Amino acid sequence: MFCRLGMILCLLGTAVLAQSSMSRLINAAKHLEIQTMPKPAWAELKEPVLFRVAWLSDLHITDKSSEDLVRQACELVSGELKAELCFISGDNCGLPASALEEIEGDSLELRRQRWLKGFLDRYLPGGYEIIPGDNWPWEFERVFGAEKKSFTYAGFHFVFMTPDEQAAQEGCLTYKADSLAWLETQLQAHQRRPSFVITHEPVYPPCFLDAPKLQKQLQDQRQVLAVFSGHLHLDLEFKAAAHWQQFCAPAIGRSHRPGFKLLSFCRDKLLVESYEWQAETNGFAAVDKWQKVDIPAELQEVLPLAPAPEGFSKQDVQSMPARARQKNAALGERAAELSSMNMAFVLQLMLGGFLGQ
Repeated sequence: MFCRLGMILCLLGTAVLAQSSMSRLINAAKHLEIQTMPKPAWAELKEPVLFRVAWLSDLHITDKSSEDLVRQACELVSGELKAELCFISGDNCGLPASALEEIEGDSLELRRQRWLKGFLDRYLPGGYEIIPGDNWPWEFERVFGAEKKSFTYAGFHFVFMTPDEQAAQEGCLTYKADSLAWLETQLQAHQRRPSFVITHEPVYPPCFLDAPKLQKQLQDQRQVLAVFSGHLHLDLEFKAAAHWQQFCAPAIGRSHRPGFKLLSFCRDKLLVESYEWQAETNGFAAVDKWQKVDIPAELQEVLPLAPAPEGFSKQDVQSMPARARQKNAALGERAAELSSMNMAFVLQLMLGGFLGQ
């Protein structure tokens, strides 16, 4: 008899084999989402929290309703939660022209980015790190600057990585060679630091054409402990390799369960907590979901023993020169290649489910 996971993955496999729509596949994947649970013993932190990061993804600000959701999340982050850093991992603002009449700019895309910056500056006054997603990435660099960047904070290393070209078809995005070379340089320079990569499209499952290239780069970088992505609008976690995990954040502005993550960084672990929209109270609140990333002992040596009295600051800030994402219609011809990668991923998980792994 199939185990529950095996049955779920069979459903996913059937959806792919039948060439069903992305929405049907995502509906099936909802069964794999992180579930509520009693608080585990490991969630009781023994080491002090060095700092916290609020991680928001897929804001999808397209109307007043989604704007209000994102505003309330930002107010909670900058108010009660007092997170030292805020990461926003793409698919940010797609407001129509009618909502942007007071915003100056020579294109709708530029006005969207300028509106978004004003909105975030107002409701996240402590600052934020933001990248574009596959929706509405155009003109991002003219307003927010570089989207490929890295820095260290309290001994931890963070790298933000985005594609360079895309077609209209879902997932048909690629990197240029110099972007991959830049990433390799950043990772090589920080091999003794616990490191995290932030993308919009997940690397595992492979949600874009060049995901295998990024997987290959991470394979030999044992200090990389997790990749944080959005895109799927689901609360998911996968063990991608022996040394790194793939986390997928739920969406805020367009989701069956709007939410975001709070990341508490300690010397021995990263604790991941969840905040979700509560319709009955008309606000976001913590829910009983718990995830973690263990920090190997050999990578703890560069970390401080306690929080800094004056707080930490970003160190060794690096970035690629800002440049516009390019439209490349020819990438759409490789859509079948992406489907094959997704099928291989589903089969791999199915085999693991059948074997109880």
